Amino acid sequence: MSETPNQHRPAPEGWAIQSMKGNFAWHAGPFYFREAGPTPGVAFFSEPHHANKADSIHGGALLTLADMSLFDICHRKLGAFKAVTITLNTEFLAPAPIGVFIEATGEMTGGGRKLLIARGIVSTGGQPLVSFSGTLRRFE
Repeated sequence: MSETPNQHRPAPEGWAIQSMKGNFAWHAGPFYFREAGPTPGVAFFSEPHHANKADSIHGGALLTLADMSLFDICHRKLGAFKAVTITLNTEFLAPAPIGVFIEATGEMTGGGRKLLIARGIVSTGGQPLVSFSGTLRRFE
């Protein structure tokens, strides 16, 4: 099923679709968030509109997922905050196929009052696709 701004797949069990509709993340996804517990999780269903010319998922779509995951990782550890990404480092490990649920998770590895540091993995069905790390700058 192709996604449109008015149509999306239902969230898998244990996940909730993002609440903000109409923003960049909605058009890039939509994204799903793990509902309960401290374990971070951001995901999307890979669709043809996420693909590149090689019929695998575009690196930019995977980078967007990794970036959103940095915020989810730190949010689950610290609670709500406002921040911007100042670094996002990635290593692409395998091509991401169309038609699968792609998920990112990770851990906060450091930080203080202004800087938050995290790392994680983007995967599908246990297959690692992207390794990432990054730094957020809190401004509130």
